Formats: sequence, C-alpha cells, structure tokens
Amino acid sequence: MRKIIVYAFCIASALMFSGCAKHVASGVNDAEKRYFDAWMQVNHPDAQPSGLGVYIIDEEKGDGIEVQDGGYALVDYTITDLEGNISSYTEKITAKQLGEYDTTYFYGARFQSTGKGTLAMGVFEAISGMKAGGYRRVVVPSWLMSSSIYETEQEYLDNTTGGSSAIYDIHVRDFTKDMNGWQINRIGEYLADNQDIFTGMDAADSLASYEGFYYKCLTEPTDTSSFPSDTTIYINYTGKLLNGLVFDTTDEKTAKDNGLWSASKTYGPVKIKWGEEYYDITMGSSGSSTIEGFALTLWQMRAFEKGIGVFISDYGYGSSGSGKSIPGYVPLVFEIELVSEPE
Repeated sequence: MRKIIVYAFCIASALMFSGCAKHVASGVNDAEKRYFDAWMQVNHPDAQPSGLGVYIIDEEKGDGIEVQDGGYALVDYTITDLEGNISSYTEKITAKQLGEYDTTYFYGARFQSTGKGTLAMGVFEAISGMKAGGYRRVVVPSWLMSSSIYETEQEYLDNTTGGSSAIYDIHVRDFTKDMNGWQINRIGEYLADNQDIFTGMDAADSLASYEGFYYKCLTEPTDTSSFPSDTTIYINYTGKLLNGLVFDTTDEKTAKDNGLWSASKTYGPVKIKWGEEYYDITMGSSGSSTIEGFALTLWQMRAFEKGIGVFISDYGYGSSGSGKSIPGYVPLVFEIELVSEPE
C-alpha cells in the first residue's frame, strides 16, 4: 500500500507542477495527456517518443524477417495498465504466475494483422520495424489506441477518445505475408512428425481443388458407395490443434483426460444428415451447419470408415478463432469415425 500511496503522490505532484507551468487549451485528451506525461516523468523521465508518440522503454533486436505493413506478425505479448495490472497475455508462464492456468486454454504466440487500420495505430507503430526474434517494451498512450489513420499525434489527441494507456511487452516470433502458405508449411511439419499416421504424406498432398486440406483414411470403409442425400449417419469425433490441444470431442474419456468434461453434456455418437454437396451436411438434432473443413472431412468418408482431416484456418474459424482454445489463423485436426446408430 505504501508504494501505491507514494506513487500516487509523485504523480499528483508532477501533475501539479506541470499544471502550474502554463495554461493548456481545453481538448478531449488534455487531462489524460497531463496524467500520462506526469506518469512518464516519474517512471521513465529519459524516454523519448518515436513517430506518433509511442515510447520504447526496452528493446532487443531480432535477426529474422522484418515486420511490415500488410502482413501477419506472430507475437507473444503481455499488456499491462499504468497501475501495473495485467489485462491480457499469451504465455503459459504468465497464466501460472497469476494462478489462472487452464489446461483447455491455448497459450502461445498469436497472429496479428499488421495492416494499417486493422489494429490500434500505437500498437502498429510499436511493432513496425521489429524483426522475428526481437523484443520491445513500449508504452502506448490512450489516444493512440485507435485504428483511425492520421498523420500526427496532435490529430489523435484532437479526435480519438475511449482508450486506455498501456504497456506492451512484445516478442515477435515470426512474420509472413502469405498466411495460407505459412499454415501449409506448419501442417507439413505436423505430417512429417506423425508419419506413423500420415505415411508418405507431406505438405504437397492437399486434396485437389482444396489447397490446405488433407485427408487420411485410418480404417477402410465396409462399403465404398456414396451416401444418398438426406442419409442419416452417426459419428464420433475429436477436434484438436496441431500442438495436440483437444478443444472438442464426443468421447467422454477423451473429454476427462483433457479437462473438457462437463456434466451438462451428453457424450456419444452424434447424428449427421448428408446433403447434395458437402456444404449441405448438418449435425445434431437441430441440424446445425459445420465448419467447412469438418464437412470436407466427412465428404471423403464412407460407411464405418475412420479418418483424419487436417486443414488451414480458411476451412475452420478463420482470423477470429473460436472460444478460448482456438486462436485465429490456426490449422485444425479432426479425427472422425462413422459408427452405428446408438441404441
């Protein structure tokens, strides 16, 4: 508590003396800027702003590919407010330190689009010019937490409101301008590491006409005839990421083993209604649609076959991801088995 009181006093003092220095014209961010400048004076008095007004407090140069406008940076990050409270993070060690670790949650670097206007301009400026393998700690003022594009800091001060100043610890792990190609390369590595399952398959073995989608039959079907439209079949499945994190399953033991079990869920085979085309396939009693890669996997299968589909995020949850387990731009793996109708 003493540190908080002394800290608050220092900020208040800095505000008082800076306020006495001169009269400042009223503006939408005047009070916030006075507080921010006082905080910087107390905590980082020698720091100098770069460009639009981001402060680089610490930096380690990387030697990989440089982050550019119009691509995708793979980053680990921790975001902290000016009072020291962590608001967001990517790394498992941080979750454990905070007592928030969850075995069902995806921890690790995530892709961030680096196009102007797709993220806060302060963050864009913070990561621009970084290279893979590099690290920066930056302080971004609240008026730069807007994706609007202006030429000067004063325009942001005059026109943007609603953000909060924050400290970003950023590690750039990789950068690409070819998202699908990057994911296909990762799938190729996954196939190579699992040749006991994907014997002879590599990144070049996408399904014809569906680049980035892969299918492997694990158990041959009892009948190779195609299903007529409106056929009802039943399946068991497990969905996971390339790193093995299971995010969904119909198998109760698998759910328990991976921390997914819920007393409110009924485990066992689910109903699938076939369609005229793969995208007409529906699942469950409510006839819900499925993601494209799941439907494409089923479309390769016949009676009582067991197989595995692997596909890039274009066939999954795209740039947005899904829930706490599937971040954006992540390839998915589905193991599916066609089974008898449950009694």
